[in-house]
Amino acid sequence: MSFARLLPLLLLVPALTLADSDKNFKIAPHLFKVGMVVDQVADMAIRGDKGVGVSEQMSFPIGENRICFRHKRGPKEYQWMTGNIVVKNLKKLHAFNLAENYLNLEDVATMRFYGSQNAKAFQDEADLYFDNEYIYSARVPKLFFIRNGQWQMLKETALPGAIEISSQVKDFEVDLNNVKYKAPKMIFPVKAGLQSLILSAPGYLPYVEVGVLLEGDALQIKPSFLKIENTPDTTKKLSVTLDEIASTQGLDNTEKLYDKYVAELRHLIETVDKTAFEKAYPRQQEASFFTVSNKKKSYAEYDSRYKATKDAALRLWRESKVAGVDGLNKAFRAKFDSLEALPLRGAMMPASLEPVFEEVPADESIDSAKAALAVKSDSAAAPVKPVMRKRIARLKMNFGVDHSRFDFSWEGYVDGVEGDSIYTWIVKRNPELKVYLDLENNKPVWIQMNDTTVWRHHYRYVNLEFHVGQNVHKGIGSFVLPKYLLDQPEVQEWLKSRPVPSEKPVVAEKKQDSISLSILDNIATAARIIRDKDRGSLALIDSGKFRFRGHVVRMSPFAIMTTEMTQVHFQKTMMKLDSAKRIQDRSTFKNANKPVHNITWDDARATCKVLGGDLPSEAQWEFAALADNVDGAIWVKDSVSDPGAYAVYRGNSYNLGKRFDAYGPQPVGSKKPNAWGLHDMSGNVAEWTRDKYFMFSFMVEESNPTGAMIGSSKVYKGGSWKDGEKNLNVTRTDDEDPRYWSETIGFRCVFPRDSIKE
Repeated sequence: MSFARLLPLLLLVPALTLADSDKNFKIAPHLFKVGMVVDQVADMAIRGDKGVGVSEQMSFPIGENRICFRHKRGPKEYQWMTGNIVVKNLKKLHAFNLAENYLNLEDVATMRFYGSQNAKAFQDEADLYFDNEYIYSARVPKLFFIRNGQWQMLKETALPGAIEISSQVKDFEVDLNNVKYKAPKMIFPVKAGLQSLILSAPGYLPYVEVGVLLEGDALQIKPSFLKIENTPDTTKKLSVTLDEIASTQGLDNTEKLYDKYVAELRHLIETVDKTAFEKAYPRQQEASFFTVSNKKKSYAEYDSRYKATKDAALRLWRESKVAGVDGLNKAFRAKFDSLEALPLRGAMMPASLEPVFEEVPADESIDSAKAALAVKSDSAAAPVKPVMRKRIARLKMNFGVDHSRFDFSWEGYVDGVEGDSIYTWIVKRNPELKVYLDLENNKPVWIQMNDTTVWRHHYRYVNLEFHVGQNVHKGIGSFVLPKYLLDQPEVQEWLKSRPVPSEKPVVAEKKQDSISLSILDNIATAARIIRDKDRGSLALIDSGKFRFRGHVVRMSPFAIMTTEMTQVHFQKTMMKLDSAKRIQDRSTFKNANKPVHNITWDDARATCKVLGGDLPSEAQWEFAALADNVDGAIWVKDSVSDPGAYAVYRGNSYNLGKRFDAYGPQPVGSKKPNAWGLHDMSGNVAEWTRDKYFMFSFMVEESNPTGAMIGSSKVYKGGSWKDGEKNLNVTRTDDEDPRYWSETIGFRCVFPRDSIKE
C-alpha cells in the first residue's frame, strides 16, 4: 500500500500506535509465580483444596468441577490457582462463554483482558476466573483483548450454576446431558434452566431427577434410589448355563450364544407382571409444575430421558424376577472382556480397487522443470507443452461388503512399491501378494435396534501391510469408515482417545503436484485431502466458526488447493484454452514446482475460473490458513517456535542473497503444512484473494463475509519470501491495484464443495 493512500488513515486515527503483534498484550509465562500463598480478595469465588490457596503451575485441561483464579499482584507478578467454586459468590461475577467467543482455555490463559479499549497494555484486569467453558470477571460486564493486533470484545453470556448432590449411596453415577460423572458432590459449570439428570447405581433402579437451576445458583439434589429386590420366580428359568458360557470358544460363538440368551430372556421378562413396579417407581413431573410449556426443548429432553430411563428400569426390575440373570450377565461380560482385549491380525484382499492418477514427465531423466518450462528463443512465444504420462499416485481400496463385520476403505500408497505395480498385483491376484490387516483389539461395535443387536462391525484399524514374497511394505495412508459407523458414539470415543501421530507428514515422492499423506493412526481428520485430476491436491474444508476481524463468523464448506498454483499446473491449465486466450507465465524464478508469480489479480482469477473455481474470499483464505487456531502465526504453538519450519520468508530466503538457491520462492510444500494440510499459507509468495479493500470497512457479515462493498484495490494475504516474521501473520491484510504484479505475489484457488467428486 502506497504512503499517499495510507496518509488519510494516519491523520484520522492518530491512536494507531499499537505494535503489529500483540506480544505486549500477553502475560509472559515467567511472570506467573509458583509456590506462594495467593492474596485474598473480597468475595472470592474459589476455595483452595485445604482452605489456603497456593499459586501453582498452569496445566490443562482443568479437572471436572474445578475453577481457576488468576490474580495480578503487580506489573510483573501474577498468581494462578485452582480449587472449588464458592457458589454464593458466583452471582457477583460476569460470565463469557469460550465456545461462543471462539476461544479455548489454553489460548486465553495468558491473555491480558481489559474493561476498556482505551487501556494501556499494563492496565489489564487484576482478577479473573476460568474454567473449561467460561471466563469470569469480578468487575466489568465487558471484556476486551488484543489478538493479532486488533481490539476484540467478548460477548457476555448468562451465568452458569452448579448442581450439588448429597447421596447415602456411595457408588452412583450421574448422566447430565450425556456426560457421565462418578459419584460427584458437585457438577460445575451447568447452564441455567431446567435440568434433568439420570442417576444410577449398582443394585438400584435408574431414575431421573429434574429441577430448575437459576443463574449463578446451586440446584440441590438428594437422590432417592429404589433398590432392586432379587426375588426371582423359580418357574422362569433360562436354558443357557454358566458352564456353557465358560466352554464356548471364540468371539463369534460367544456372540451367538449371547444372542440366544437375550432372545430367551426377552421372552421371559415380558411375562412378568409390572404392577408392583408402577406403584413404586417415581412419577414424571408435568411441565406445568415448572411453569414451562411441554414443547420447550429442556422439558422435551426431560420427557425423553424419563421415558427411556423408566423403560430401562422396568427391564432391570423384570430381569430380577428371572432366575440366574445376574450371574449370567457377569459371566458374559467377563468372557467378552477377555476375548475383545486380544489384538487381531488377519489376511484380507480388497473387494474393489480405485486408482488415482497423476501426470509426470514421460522422460523422467530430463529435469522436470526444464521440460515443463522450456520456451523458444522468442520470449513472447507460447511455452512448449511437455510430454507427460500418467501413473498411479495412490489407491483407494475397499474391503469387505456393506454392513458386514469388516466394512471399510483405505486410501494411500505402498511404501517402496510403485502404484502401477501394486495395482496390477491386486487386480491379477498375484499369489505372492498378501495383504495383512492389524486391529488394536478384537472389539467390534454393536449396533442395536429395539434392544436387538442387528450388526457387529470392526472399526479399530491401525495398520495395513503388503507382503510380496519375503518383502514387507507398509501402507502409508488412512482408514476410512462408512458414515453409519462414524456416527456411533463408541467409535467417536475411540477416535478421540487415539494419540496424535508423531510422524511428520509423508510426501508420496517429490514430483510436481505430489500428494501429502499423513501416517494416520486416526481415522477422521479435520480437513480431508483429495486428488482432483485437473485441480490438483485439494483440502475439503467443513463448515465452522472462527474469529475474523474481531467478530465470530460462520463459514460454509468449500475446497481449496493445498499449495499455491505451481508453474507446471498453470501451464497445464492454460493448455485447456485456445492459444489466443492463454495467459503468459511471467515468473522470474523458473521451476515447474515453484509457485506462479508476477501475475495480476485479473489473470489469477481468470485462471481459477478456467478450473471451475475462483480466488478465495479473504475470510475463506484466513479460515483455511488458521486451521482452527486463533493465532495468526502457525509456529506460535510449535515447541520449536521457528517460522522457518513453516514458511519461506526473509530470514531463510531474501537475506541469503541472490547467489544462493534458497533466494526467492521455493517449490511448494517444502515447508510443514498447517493442521488442515495446507502448505505455504505464510510466506513463499503472498496470495491474491477476490475481496475488495477499503480503509473504512466496518461491517462484517455473520456468515461468509465478502469484504468491502466499494474500493478499487484487492486484498492479498500471507506475506512472502521477502517479508519478515511479523508480516507472515495470516490475519494481516495487504492490498494492491488488481493490475499490479510482483515476484512476491501468487495465488491458489477455491472451489464449491458440491463441484468436487470425492
